[in-house]
Amino acid sequence: MKVVLDEDKNKMSNKLKIFYISIIVICIISVILAIVLQSKTDEEEYSKKVPQMDQEQINTYKDEFDTIFKNKVNYMENNSYKIMKVKKEEEIIYTGYHIKESKINDYELDVNIPYINIVNETTEKFNEQIKDIFEKKAKSVLNTQGNNIIYTVNYSAYVTNNILSLVVRSTLREGNNPQRDIVQTYNYDLTEQKEYTMEQFLEIKGMSKQQANQRIKEEIKEVQKKVEQLSQLGYSVYARDPNSDIYSINNVTEYFIGEDNALYIIFAYGNENNTNEMDIVVI
Repeated sequence: MKVVLDEDKNKMSNKLKIFYISIIVICIISVILAIVLQSKTDEEEYSKKVPQMDQEQINTYKDEFDTIFKNKVNYMENNSYKIMKVKKEEEIIYTGYHIKESKINDYELDVNIPYINIVNETTEKFNEQIKDIFEKKAKSVLNTQGNNIIYTVNYSAYVTNNILSLVVRSTLREGNNPQRDIVQTYNYDLTEQKEYTMEQFLEIKGMSKQQANQRIKEEIKEVQKKVEQLSQLGYSVYARDPNSDIYSINNVTEYFIGEDNALYIIFAYGNENNTNEMDIVVI
């Protein structure tokens, strides 16, 4: 009789083990399915919020970069922000300083300095930076003589998905010196009322830093190939090093989002050097 009881206990113990193992397996499968479904949901949300672009669209935006600077705000869809303006009658961004003037042998100016019309410490900081970089230079040119300076400043702004992006570009030629192009960008979250970061842009694009770095590296490698070909033909060129830290997404400082949620990453070498060379990566 004792042997039979032991066998029954063993059978019961085995059944309990199988039962508990089954529960554990079901829980693991449920967690995996939840992760997969959440990942798919996130991808769908990203794709709904920011549709992916094909290569033809990317090339078009790169080629047309020079034409976007029309000194106005481009209002895209899906905006529901509320802000306090400095000047109620003006746009969210307007031309705060404008001068178009020329003086033979001295200078030729066509300057449009944008002003971010929002009451906020972050936008105040942006406005001060814009004045320091672009407006001060324009005013200093007015006091020069005999330098044959040509100086232009223009901008473009976009408001979409409650994100404000502003890109400002200046071109400067002094005498026989090479032309220098400077590009500065400013991004602001109209809902949270703070600066909008590259990490946040990558998030809404559904792209990791590693993927962004790979895209940038591939782009710069292609540019460098063309540069090397021109160099072999005897042209003076601006060399790129695709392995340089300046091309790391963590070090990118100039970026903005434009039409169709195209994310522009700008490497304007004129920001630091006397050149008009720049590379544009569109994601």
